[in-house]
Amino acid sequence: MRAAVLSALAVSPAPDLFIAQLEQARAQIETRFASAGEQLAQSLEVVSGLVGGLDTLRQALSSDSVSRTTEDLQQTAEALNGLPAVQDQRLSQLDQLQQASGRLRSHVDDMRQLLRYLRVFALNVKITASTTTNSWQEFAGFADAMCEQIDMGGGLLKDFAETLDTLTVQLDGALDFEKALTAQYRTLLPAVPQRLATNASAIGVHHAKIAEVAASVAAVARDIQNKVGGALMALQIGDITRQRIEHVQFGLGVIRDLDAAGLSAEARDRLERRLLHMLAEQAADTAADFQAEALKVAQNLAGLANDTDKITVFHALMDADGDGEGLRDLEASVSQARGLVGDVQAATANASQIAHNTVETIAILEQRVDVIHLVKRDIQQMAINSSLRCGRLGEVGKPLNVIALELTNHAGRLEEAADHTLEALDALAGVAAGMEPDAAAQGGGDAMAERLDGAAAQLRAAADIVERDLAGMSDQSELAARALGAAADHLGRQGALGDAVQATALALAQAAGPRVEDIDDIQDLVVAAMATIGARYTMARERTIHALHAPQVADAAPASAPPVNDDALLEAALF
Repeated sequence: MRAAVLSALAVSPAPDLFIAQLEQARAQIETRFASAGEQLAQSLEVVSGLVGGLDTLRQALSSDSVSRTTEDLQQTAEALNGLPAVQDQRLSQLDQLQQASGRLRSHVDDMRQLLRYLRVFALNVKITASTTTNSWQEFAGFADAMCEQIDMGGGLLKDFAETLDTLTVQLDGALDFEKALTAQYRTLLPAVPQRLATNASAIGVHHAKIAEVAASVAAVARDIQNKVGGALMALQIGDITRQRIEHVQFGLGVIRDLDAAGLSAEARDRLERRLLHMLAEQAADTAADFQAEALKVAQNLAGLANDTDKITVFHALMDADGDGEGLRDLEASVSQARGLVGDVQAATANASQIAHNTVETIAILEQRVDVIHLVKRDIQQMAINSSLRCGRLGEVGKPLNVIALELTNHAGRLEEAADHTLEALDALAGVAAGMEPDAAAQGGGDAMAERLDGAAAQLRAAADIVERDLAGMSDQSELAARALGAAADHLGRQGALGDAVQATALALAQAAGPRVEDIDDIQDLVVAAMATIGARYTMARERTIHALHAPQVADAAPASAPPVNDDALLEAALF
């Protein structure tokens, strides 16, 4: 009677029922572990981004960078306080240049006035000769030649005066610029340099603090990164469990489809129960491994979520610094100082350009004064000739002779004015040469500008870190904590899945009943069925359990694929 009942159980649709139950558990494990894997992958990406950001932060706030910023600000503060003295020297040079230009203009005006007198005298020669002598045409020729020379000289002096006007405009513009610069000095000095010097050390302390915290947090983040990577490896337990369930399902399918023609109901019952016993133990072992390893993963992930609390210290740094307002204020001061230095460089360049233009202009003006000397010589020569001609005319020539003498005298005065002009040009050239800045002074201004640019960049980076990067890193750490917590919670609820597999294993064991030892008459069928089932195994643990149920005969080992020790791989991945 008992054999008949067992036979009835064996031929019942129990294998299909068990397959369906295992399929439900397998599908849920696959879905949930895939979801947990995605969550872990996201958290790993977030933590990796945090580590990268921290490395960039530490590099930006390295001790060398902090030292350079502090030193640059202190040196610049000292240099800024020396700017007024440099400006006083530049103003003195511009004033000297303006005075020399004024003296030169006075001499040019004298020459232009003398040329106007000479032209009047030359015209008087022509008029007087026409009323007093029959030789008036000869004197008229002298007068016309003199007027031509005088007009040429007047044109040269007109150009001379226009050149001086251009120089005067440049000087006036430079002096106006210097006045505006003086107003900036009064506003920014010494307040800005003092602020730079006072806060330089504070900047160093602030940078060093952030860099120290960044190094500490980076170490924690890297540890989290490694553990999350290990957790991802450990999630193979889901894939391993899925495969082992599929193998049990396959074994149930083999039982369902057994070709046992010619066997009695009792023999078939023993064959099926012998196989069911092995599959029940495979399912029970699968459930036990799954529950144990899933619990380890969940516990370690819960610990990782707690570790992320250690990287939320950036909130405190951000709050303590007032969202970077202090750094922004100091950056504004550096920008003010940089603008001042830029104006100083512009003023220096402007003065240098004026000096350069003056030197070039002087060479041209000297040539024009040389021409004025030639004009004076020609006029004087013609005046002498006129005087000699008048001497031969007797009383009639006396009025013309008086005019000729005036021409000679004024030509001499023109020569004196031209000589004074050359002297003034030499003085102007000396002042202009003294205005050319030396290479050291020019380099000092460039170095100051470079230091301020570098300090401004460092301050801007620090303020950006406070306002953006620190808050972003804190947000990242909280996001990582949430992702890790969600993954831990998700995996913590996997016990029900393991219970489902365990329940199926118990049902299989109940269906199998007591262990079947008497298989002499069905040994070949048992060996063949177990070989078919064993060929699917991929885990060493499956083969171990299989061997415990294999008939103790030669060549009874399952024909399986070359062993792949995934259990060893899983054990190395778990932490």
